[in-house]
Order: sequence, then C-alpha cells, then structure tokens
Amino acid sequence: MPSQSQKSNARKMGGSPGRDIIVIGGSAGAFTTVHELLRSLPAGLPASIFIVLHCYDPNSRPEPAKPQARSSVPTAALLGTKTNLPVDSAVDGQPFERGHAYLAPPGQHLLVERGVMRLERGPKELWARPSVDVLFRSAAHAYGRRVVGVILSGSLYDGTAGLWEIKKRGGIAIVQDPREAAFAEMAQKAMQAVQIDHRLRVQDIGRKLIELAAQPSAVFLAGNRPAKVLIVEDERIVAMSLRQHLCELGYEVTGSVSSGEAAIARAERALPDVVLMDIHLAGQVTGTQAARRIWEELQVPVVYLTAYADPATLDDVKHTEPYGYIVKPFRAEEVHAAIQLALDRPSKETLTI
Repeated sequence: MPSQSQKSNARKMGGSPGRDIIVIGGSAGAFTTVHELLRSLPAGLPASIFIVLHCYDPNSRPEPAKPQARSSVPTAALLGTKTNLPVDSAVDGQPFERGHAYLAPPGQHLLVERGVMRLERGPKELWARPSVDVLFRSAAHAYGRRVVGVILSGSLYDGTAGLWEIKKRGGIAIVQDPREAAFAEMAQKAMQAVQIDHRLRVQDIGRKLIELAAQPSAVFLAGNRPAKVLIVEDERIVAMSLRQHLCELGYEVTGSVSSGEAAIARAERALPDVVLMDIHLAGQVTGTQAARRIWEELQVPVVYLTAYADPATLDDVKHTEPYGYIVKPFRAEEVHAAIQLALDRPSKETLTI
C-alpha cells in the first residue's frame, strides 16, 4: 500500500489516476447491500462508479426461476437516498464524472468506454439484460488496471467471466463475503473461477474502495505488487535522481546499471516491467542494441532517455520496438507518464497484460 508521501508525490508530479473505475454487480439481495455500500462512500470520491443490479426474467430462462432470485427493479432515485454521492441513471453517450455513481436502466446493457457510457439492447447474457459481465468486460477493455470489480449478493454466476477479464488486465477483484450475502452464489462462483484480491463484508468494501481510489494504478500491477523498473544510465547523478523519484512514487527499482552488457544481464535476472534506457553507454553494447536484445528475448518494454534526437539516432531507435522516447533534459513527470503508457499500452499482440 502506498504511503501518504507517495500519494502526495504522485499528485505533485502529475501522477497516474488511482483505481478510479469501480464496477459493481449484483442480483437478488443486492439492492440493500449496494445502498449500504454507497452510503459509506464520501462525497468527492476520486472515482466513477457503475452499477448493474438485475433480477432474472423467469419467462426467458430454460428452467423455472428460483423464487428467492426474484427482486424488484431498482431505481437510481432509490439508490441515491441518503448517500453522499449523486446516483444517476446511465444515459447513452453521456460523459461520466468522478464522485458520481451510475445505474444501468432496466432492459439495457451498460458499457463503459473511454470517457463515456453506452447503452445497448444487445442479447441477454445469462438470462439478464443489463448484464454484469457486459459491464465488467467493457470497463476492463477500456481502463485495464484502473478498474475495480465488485460482486455482491445474487444467484447464478453473472459477473464471473467479467471479473476474470478485469483480473486479466491488471484490475482488482472484490467479492462480498458469501457468509454475509443474502444470496451467496454469485460471490461463490466468482471465487471458484477468479483469483480474488479481497473477500470482505460490506462495511469493509467501502473502506477498501476509498483506499484503492487513491492508489496509483500504473504503479501497482496485478496482485497489487509495485511495477519493477530497471534504470540504464551512465550519468550517476541522473541515475540517482531517477531512482529517488521512482521510489517516492512507489515503483520498485530493480537496479541501476551503466552499460548495455549489464542491462541485458540485469534484465534477465530481475525481469523488470519497464526499462529506462540511455542510448550512449559505457561498454561495447549501445543502448539500442541492448534494448533490441531485451525486447526480443524477454519482451520487456523499453523507454529511451537520451540527449540525442538526430535523424541517425531516431532511425536506429525505431527498429527496436520502443515504448517511449524522452529527450534530455527531462522532467520527472515526463518519465512517470512514459512509464504509465508503457505499462498500459496494449502488448505488441504477444505480451499479455
């Protein structure tokens, strides 16, 4: 968990947003639970919340609906009663805001895209529209590590596949403790199929969401471990400054080396998530040669930090699959942003995130 000083430094340096996309799904028994959860969250929470609550349609299922799985259709007005956050019904094409919660309307799937919500009358999934899986998948695809998925009370297994997608893309998976849930099946099915980060009582889910919303998502990867960065820089003062800034933000610096040969050897041992690479280094192996080896053999993304931007250097660099290129002198926030982009960028179609 990042310290207060790490959070403060992240804000000063234009740091990454926290786990600021929260998606919540439930069915039978979840209305009271999600209302209690929303009431525990403070006004101005630095996150947007999206909610799917549904009851199964007994006429669309191949077998009779379980009587206990039926529930009335919730409304945003009811959910927003005595809460600190505004709760609105989602509107197609509407931009969303931090500090707001949005509820999927009956009969329409809610999807999260970059900066906006979408509503679709697509096919039902697991006899439900809106579907928790549809919401969770869309958020995972749009926002990756910034997403927190929460499964609450409900029957059957809507939400399991979507929660798996959130975890696959580096997000956080939370389920309501099945011993507390009015209907435990949704949480239990998710726990059987997905590596859950937190199984919590409702009163603790709210506290965890507040904590996660303040946590830099690009600094912390799946499993809540800090991203590992290898510094390859032959100017000692520059390397020391970079190390200090990255450690303050919560990254794990796996080493600082000054030659291409050492960079390759350290990358093989430490398996960093990102390499910050100077081009002109001590030794016989240049930065671009080292970067090419590291990408081809380890598929570790490289961000260049260099004083050179001449055509010959740029031509050499472009053949090494770079994830970023920053010209010295640089600001620490530029390096931080470049690391975020390298961590969040889709993988060359072969690197799984």
